[in-house]
Amino acid sequence: MKKTFLVAFLAVSLFACKNTNEKTVTTESTASKSSCVKEGPEVDLMKKALTAYSTGDWATMASCFSDTALSYHNADTVGMKMTDRIELFKKQRETLDGNVDTGKPNFEVVTVDTNDEKYAGYKWGHVWVRFTSKSKTGVTKKTLTFASFAIKDNKLQWEQVIYDSK
Repeated sequence: MKKTFLVAFLAVSLFACKNTNEKTVTTESTASKSSCVKEGPEVDLMKKALTAYSTGDWATMASCFSDTALSYHNADTVGMKMTDRIELFKKQRETLDGNVDTGKPNFEVVTVDTNDEKYAGYKWGHVWVRFTSKSKTGVTKKTLTFASFAIKDNKLQWEQVIYDSK
């Protein structure tokens, strides 16, 4: 009985060692092809767009997006040209008293290795932000917002923004 137990223990030990090595190799090769960062030129680009939005600097905001950039908010199934979205922002801003406070947003940019040529060279930016604004009637509104961006050639190519629209 002791011999059987010893042989089983050795077999399990050998198999356990082999599987651990294989997992380590796979993890290392995947990690070298993908990354997630909190600073860099893409983060700076998202910060620039967010600051421009919060201060109503529409020309600077537009300069952060490509000429063909599309914007999707909440359940939009069809993208809106970013130039048209900025026109909506301008009208919305007329109802506000002052700038929009962005608090302390959390930014990240993810690079994912892909074999899909359609997405070659893209990076994926994300920001979580709590907007605080005050209407001209004195009502303060706080909106937790998540935005995702496709970034390529130092321009935002599209945005998907999710927030409570109530």
